[in-house]
Amino acid sequence: MAHQAPPMPTTTAIVSEGDSEAFIPYPPLGDKLEHVPINVRPEVHYYISRMAFLPNAIKLYLHNPWSAEPLIRLNNQIMRGEQGTLSEEFKYKLAFIASRDNECTYCTAHHAETLQRRWQYSESDLKGVLSLDEPADEREAVAFEFVHQASLDPVGVSDDLRRRLAEHFTPEQVVEIVLVMGFWKMYNTMHSAMGVPIEEPVLGQVGWVDYAPHTKE
Repeated sequence: MAHQAPPMPTTTAIVSEGDSEAFIPYPPLGDKLEHVPINVRPEVHYYISRMAFLPNAIKLYLHNPWSAEPLIRLNNQIMRGEQGTLSEEFKYKLAFIASRDNECTYCTAHHAETLQRRWQYSESDLKGVLSLDEPADEREAVAFEFVHQASLDPVGVSDDLRRRLAEHFTPEQVVEIVLVMGFWKMYNTMHSAMGVPIEEPVLGQVGWVDYAPHTKE
């Protein structure tokens, strides 16, 4: 399926994330984020304008705002940085696969919601990504295979798989793919360990982590 470039990732249609509580209380933020340290406030504003709500995971990170700032910036650099040559849509598909393989319901639901909201993915499109059986081309197929294998068993990534990845992508792009895979391994682990409650706008996407790869007979 061909997808159009997404609109600018900002919105003024802000919605409520709901009232679900985490295992520790969220820090006080203030109605206008006045309780958020000023150094990290622009990053939080950007998150809200991009997602249309403030994710519960970000709220929890704000207990440690001096670390939250570089963590959010790292997310932006890996997934949305303009210096890379891989499209944001492509990297979100890789993140969708990685988060499913890492069994993180929270992140998998968020990726599904993002792919639907920004690139108009249908349920069938999402199934096609997670099945690993419907890549757009051989180049996408080897990236899917690498992220899938590296997420499940990084030591099991073979020399042949690395060779094929290097044949289809530049060295810079290979590192981009590795960073996407590794970043979501970290985020998936943290979010699953904390049992971050899923926000109301994303609740409809909670089933994707159970969608198995290679569903074609």
